[in-house]
Amino acid sequence: MKYVLKLSLFMTALLFMQGCATHQNFVNKYNAWVGQDINDLIKKIGYPDTTYILPNKNKVYVYERSRIYSYPSMSMGYGHWPYYHGGYGMFGYGTDVVQRTCKLYLETNKHGIIVQWGSRGNACVSN
Repeated sequence: MKYVLKLSLFMTALLFMQGCATHQNFVNKYNAWVGQDINDLIKKIGYPDTTYILPNKNKVYVYERSRIYSYPSMSMGYGHWPYYHGGYGMFGYGTDVVQRTCKLYLETNKHGIIVQWGSRGNACVSN
């Protein structure tokens, strides 16, 4: 029985690891789009948030993603600012806020072929 439980836990962990979103997967995904038609990418992921023309007449398509997460947090230590509000004793309570962003830039030539791409942000990941 212990063997079956251990095997089940191992397989579950392996399954979760396979589905992890990473920056390297993001890089691989968009490296594969270089040389492809931008219209095919638009059909797959949707319309860009912004476009602009570069001085060399190439066009840049910009996709933006931003999410703000908040979750409760607890700090240790009596009177730990900003969580101490008089009366919590040794524990303080508050909220942590995290902003996750990703901007994807895809440059195309005059024929609509993706020639290069870049990204900025702390959440540029893909499965």
